[in-house]
Amino acid sequence: MKHIVKYLILLCAVGFLNAPTFAQKFAAKAYGDIGISNGMSLSTAFPSMTTTSSSNAFGIDFGYRFWQKSANSLEFNLGLAYQAASSKFKVSDFSFDYAAPATADEDGNRYQRYTTLSDVEQKIDIGYLNIPIYLQYQFRVNKWLGIHADVGFSLGFKCSAKVSSTSGLANTYGVYPEYDQLVVKADYLNDFGETNLENTVKANTDVKGFSASLLSGAGLEFYVGGPVSIDLGVRYNTGLTDVYGGKYQVNSASSITADSAPVTYTVAQGQQVKALSDYVTKSHINPLSLHIGIYIRF
Repeated sequence: MKHIVKYLILLCAVGFLNAPTFAQKFAAKAYGDIGISNGMSLSTAFPSMTTTSSSNAFGIDFGYRFWQKSANSLEFNLGLAYQAASSKFKVSDFSFDYAAPATADEDGNRYQRYTTLSDVEQKIDIGYLNIPIYLQYQFRVNKWLGIHADVGFSLGFKCSAKVSSTSGLANTYGVYPEYDQLVVKADYLNDFGETNLENTVKANTDVKGFSASLLSGAGLEFYVGGPVSIDLGVRYNTGLTDVYGGKYQVNSASSITADSAPVTYTVAQGQQVKALSDYVTKSHINPLSLHIGIYIRF
C-alpha cells in the first residue's frame, strides 16, 4: 500500500513538472457526438404505443483560454453543430371507433367507423442546428494528457422534420345506424377492409422550431504533436423544452374522436395516418453520447 501511495505522489509531481505553459490561448475542435443511449426522452399515454430514439451530432467548437494557474485552466467555448435525431413509434394492436362525418362516405351518409391497427410503425427524422456555449475546466496530468469537465447549454433551431416511413395494417368497417345498424366491410367502399398504411396519406409532424438544453461532459485530451490533440469523452444533454407539439391527449380507445383518431378517412383524400408524435406528452432531447474530437491549439 505504501508503494502505491508513493507512486501516486510521484506521478502527480511529475505531472506538475511537465505541465505546459498554456502558451496557446485559442483552440478549434472538430468533433462527433455518437449516441450510446436513447436520443430522446419520450412519454405518451396512447395505449400500446412504444418508442425508441437516437441522436448524433457533428460540429466545430472554438475556444479561448482566459484563465490558467499551474496545471489548471478555464476555457470558454462557442460552437456550431448539426444534430440528427430520429424517433420510432410502434403500435402493436389497437382498436378504436369514432363517428365519421358525411365527408367520409361516398353517398354522404353518417356512420360509426371501426378500425383495428396491427403492427403500425412510424419513423420521424428531425434536424437541428445547435449552438453550444460552455466552459471547460482542464487539469494537465502531464504534457501528454489533460483531464477536462464541461458545463454549459445549447440552443437549437429546427432545420428539417419529416415522417420518413410508415408501415402496418388497418382493418376497417362501418356501422350505419340509419340502416338498422348495417355493417359494411366491402373493400370497394370508403376504404373498408384491410389497408396497407404504407400507401396512405401521412400528416406532417408538428416539431417546434426552437429547443434548449443543458450540456455537460468529461473527457481526456491526448497531445499528439505540434498543435494537434485528440479528445475522447462523454457528453450528456438535458433537454429543457419539448420537441413535438403533442396535439392530442389520448389515453384510451373511448377517448378517440374523428379529430384525434390516428387513422382517418375522407372521400377526397382517402385513408390518412397522423404523425404518431402528435400523441406524445413529453419529448426532450436527452442523448448520452461518445464524444470524439480533434483539437488544433494555437
